[in-house]
Amino acid sequence: MFKRFMAALAVAVSIAAPQVGHSGTFPDRPIKIVVPYPPGGSSDVLLRVMAPVLQARWGVPVVIENKVGASTIIGVASVAKSPAGGYTLGVVTNAFAVNPSLRDNLPYDTLKDFTPLTQLTFTPNVLVAQPGASFKTMGELRELARSGKRELSSGSIGNGTAAHLALEKLKVLSGMNILHVPYPGSAPGVVAVMGGQTDLLMAPLPDVLPYVRSGKLIAIGVGSASRVAQLPDVPTFIETGFAGFESGAWFGMTAPAGLDSKITGRLSADFAAALSDPVVNEKVSALGLTPTSSTPEAFRKLIASEVRSSGETVRKAGIRVD
Repeated sequence: MFKRFMAALAVAVSIAAPQVGHSGTFPDRPIKIVVPYPPGGSSDVLLRVMAPVLQARWGVPVVIENKVGASTIIGVASVAKSPAGGYTLGVVTNAFAVNPSLRDNLPYDTLKDFTPLTQLTFTPNVLVAQPGASFKTMGELRELARSGKRELSSGSIGNGTAAHLALEKLKVLSGMNILHVPYPGSAPGVVAVMGGQTDLLMAPLPDVLPYVRSGKLIAIGVGSASRVAQLPDVPTFIETGFAGFESGAWFGMTAPAGLDSKITGRLSADFAAALSDPVVNEKVSALGLTPTSSTPEAFRKLIASEVRSSGETVRKAGIRVD
């Protein structure tokens, strides 16, 4: 009798107990979003702009955690090692796709250890110079480079970044000999080009847009398929003779591998809805970013494609990490 009673009690308790991760009430506790960059950067600001809308949709607090270091690897690895319940999410950028080509021993598998949720934004890389430069257009830049009168140099926001890869691709397509000078971020790169230490700087649009608007820098070309609303008078690289040359930085959201498909779909849809919010959309556009939500499968394909193409550029250019 006692054994039968205990068995019945165990069944009753199992039925009454909350089924964590399967209750259909997701989310029922705070959701943490890991940003692998310092506070104040574009990806950090983007998620903080979106957070109130996400919090209203989810009905739980949204916690932004900046986990910086090793070209985003520290923050990204922390997401890969988290439980796949939908309560730890992570921002990824182009560095996520480039790092496999630059590092031999990543603490995660880029294509296997994550559940892609959605792309968030895209922003083109922009080639800028100081207003006093002897060239004002891509044609004038190419003429100067080919004349061999002096060596040209261009900064970027670091070895292996999307901006660096864009510069190397431009050099290959144009035949221009331009010395690459990596800087630890956009701020020192901007200072260098404004001060004449470098002739050019390749950087994401949000990082240079305020300086172009204020007249402290001029934009030579942008890496988008068509002209951007923020700089309507600046031609694309495609317009200036480089067919098919698109280059920019994207932000997206991932979760640990093995996330339930229903939760994956829910999160993807919620991020898309947040990007569509008029207030969020306006603020995101003001940052120089273009909202670009996608399905989880489309984002998975983008990551795989970027891993392949980045690997080719890294090998051809002989890029090495600092």
